[in-house]
Amino acid sequence: MGQSVSDRGTMEAAADDTVLTDTLGTHAKVKILSALLGESDRDLNATEIARLAGIDRTTFYDHIDDLTAYDLVQVTRTVGNSKMYRINRDSAAAEALARFEWELLDEIE
Repeated sequence: MGQSVSDRGTMEAAADDTVLTDTLGTHAKVKILSALLGESDRDLNATEIARLAGIDRTTFYDHIDDLTAYDLVQVTRTVGNSKMYRINRDSAAAEALARFEWELLDEIE
């Protein structure tokens, strides 16, 4: 599901230059989803997601409840006081978003 951070070579604002942000805009929710799609093989804390998305942690917290309510993002566990998040692989909507990203990537390659 998207290009991983290690493939991009940086942990900084990895969601700034993706097909999702290019087509859907740079709203914080799009950036959060793009960051999580790019790291779909692991769960991340708020700080990691905010850094990948190129947003402040406060902005992350302003939007994460909506994304979890839409069942696009899930809380996987708590480490210390930090919740860990990942794209919800069991959500049909999240899977459709991932397919949309892959189809866009196929179009531009």
